[in-house]
Amino acid sequence: MRTSLTHPLQIATPCPDAGMGRIGMTFCPGKVQAGAMTGNWNRDLGLDLDAVRDWGAVVVVTLIEDHELETLQVQGMGDAVRKRHMDWMHLPIPDVSVPGPSFERAWTDCGPDLLGRLRCGFDVLVHCKGGLGRAGTIAARLMVELGHAPQAAIDAVRAARPGAIETVLSDRF
Repeated sequence: MRTSLTHPLQIATPCPDAGMGRIGMTFCPGKVQAGAMTGNWNRDLGLDLDAVRDWGAVVVVTLIEDHELETLQVQGMGDAVRKRHMDWMHLPIPDVSVPGPSFERAWTDCGPDLLGRLRCGFDVLVHCKGGLGRAGTIAARLMVELGHAPQAAIDAVRAARPGAIETVLSDRF
């Protein structure tokens, strides 16, 4: 059984730009998941979010869907994040997919906010269930919207988190 104590939360960070905040990527903090491809998980949401706060995040972007919050037993994610004086943005994307129309509508408000925070030197954490597909895709998107060439952003994300950006469609911004 993998726990927050036996396997402390690791946050992958693509090379940040000078003077800007960092983009962190990780799997779902606090997840409880039996039979995952990577083993059995029984993490502590509070300990994991303390690690996110200590890393320096001012906002946590949750990319998993509502049913995944329930399945992973982290329905209280938003309140737990806010309790640690971080902001929470819930921008769900279906697993093994790319952002759809509802994400794009939400991004019109949240995207500029995240980019502004990064430009001001604040750190942003994005997570999905496993920390690879959706989290990698949105980390690369943030980098592109900050001015990186798409392939350079993808390469930086994959260098920081091997296996990130799992779908072929994610390679096309």
